[in-house]
Amino acid sequence: MKIQNNIIHGGPIDVPNISVGQHLLEHLHANAHRILQIDAETGKQFTYNDILKKSTTLATVLKNDGIAIEDRISTATENHPNFVVAMCSTLFIGATFTPLNPVYTEREYRHMLEIFQPRVIFVSQRTEKLLAKIVSTLNWTTKLISLDDKTSDKNIVTLKELLEKSNDTANSCTFVATPIDDSAKKTSAILCSSGTTGLPKGVMLSHRNLLLFIKNMRIVIDIQQGDRAILFLPMFHGYAFGLINLVICAGAAICTMRSFEIEKFLRLTEKYRITHLPLVPPILVTLAKHPTVTNYDYGSVRQVLCGAAPLPKNVADEVKRRMKVKHIRNGYGMTELSIITNISDGTTSDDTVGPIVPGFKCKVVDTTSGKILAPGEIGEICFAGEQLMLGYYKNPKTTAETIDKENWLHTGDLGYFNEEGLLYITGRIKELIKYKGYQVSPSEIESVILKHPSVKDAAVMGIPDELSGELPMALVVRQPGSNISSKEIVDFTNSYLSPQKRLRGGVKFVASIPKTPSGKIVRRELPILSKL
Repeated sequence: MKIQNNIIHGGPIDVPNISVGQHLLEHLHANAHRILQIDAETGKQFTYNDILKKSTTLATVLKNDGIAIEDRISTATENHPNFVVAMCSTLFIGATFTPLNPVYTEREYRHMLEIFQPRVIFVSQRTEKLLAKIVSTLNWTTKLISLDDKTSDKNIVTLKELLEKSNDTANSCTFVATPIDDSAKKTSAILCSSGTTGLPKGVMLSHRNLLLFIKNMRIVIDIQQGDRAILFLPMFHGYAFGLINLVICAGAAICTMRSFEIEKFLRLTEKYRITHLPLVPPILVTLAKHPTVTNYDYGSVRQVLCGAAPLPKNVADEVKRRMKVKHIRNGYGMTELSIITNISDGTTSDDTVGPIVPGFKCKVVDTTSGKILAPGEIGEICFAGEQLMLGYYKNPKTTAETIDKENWLHTGDLGYFNEEGLLYITGRIKELIKYKGYQVSPSEIESVILKHPSVKDAAVMGIPDELSGELPMALVVRQPGSNISSKEIVDFTNSYLSPQKRLRGGVKFVASIPKTPSGKIVRRELPILSKL
């Protein structure tokens, strides 16, 4: 890494021109008899060979059904052992993997499905009823496959049935992943990201994007053959999706939790001798306070990683003391930058997110003039390099607003770097609310609140919360003569939105919402208004 003309250069990195599927297939073969997955729910363990056989069989089925390069295949499921099978089979045939949040509402599912138009959607018992209802009204053909062994809808085939029926037609030893012509231009995955406004957008990551991420992270977080990571983070999210790919290519294993339960998390960490703990700040807050944390042995843990939201230093220090771990490594990144750009080594006494990883360039610019700033000066953080996304799927306008003509991606975050090139995050220009690592768009919640006939105007902001980071709170102007209550607004809004978008910060009634002459909400004035 070097700093030249106030631009940080992370150094060169290269990967072969192959597909992610080819890379995963190679490592599944190489580690055939090692454990890849442990299902925390049942205790059942799956080897690399188990996943290889299922994935190659399913890939053959999908290919025979006419799924071609860059056709979209989605998942809509909670963390599930068969998620990895669906992911690998998709990438093996060069199709584009487009995972969806299992707690989306009907409105959110319809929005994303209209964008992605997937040929296949892998569902679970939790999501199959809603997806079956939606799919029946779409104007293109989409097949539902359940990752569970049983389904309440006889029209939905299960993965188990599909594999048993097709097992004789596939041979994992001779299966060859579909080659692609240019790994830098072909899309491997489209991950959902809120961006700065409105409903979620699809971030297109190329095969090269993901291969660079995998190569970087194998070195940076020191994950080796035989290591074990625990995974409660939602698999559809970039953080977890990247980790799954990384684990496979390292010959390591993941212990998969369907949902987070603190006692279970601690017990599993000790029982399975977990080496890597990928966490988010709300979980670290829990670890800093929960009374039973000190009852377990964490001697196997080599890496504690934190990402998705800012990490308070006092929380990190308390967790290190209670768990007797040496370091907590604070990371920074975004889906649009192939998940991660910076990670600290955990040894510094401050809250840096560390240096940039190889393959990136970073600069900090004045938010008004665009001038490149010197070390120590706060401005907007921008990145360039081969790990920049291909763009937002079917959304060239927002892509152009995010990546400038010189191919610098503007993060919307404020920060600075020091003379050694270590990056510090101080705030953000963006309007996003960070709730438990989720990016929540205020304008989306506002549009829902404004649907109510008794609401004249509304603005949504995040209020600080130690456990969750921020909670969405609404400032609402009633229609003249209306006596609508806070509870009515919360109940109405919750019926349209996913759990992370709900108004946990409450509702406050105000006389008016501050706006510019053009009608945009003056968000910097909202915190003052909320306290009146």
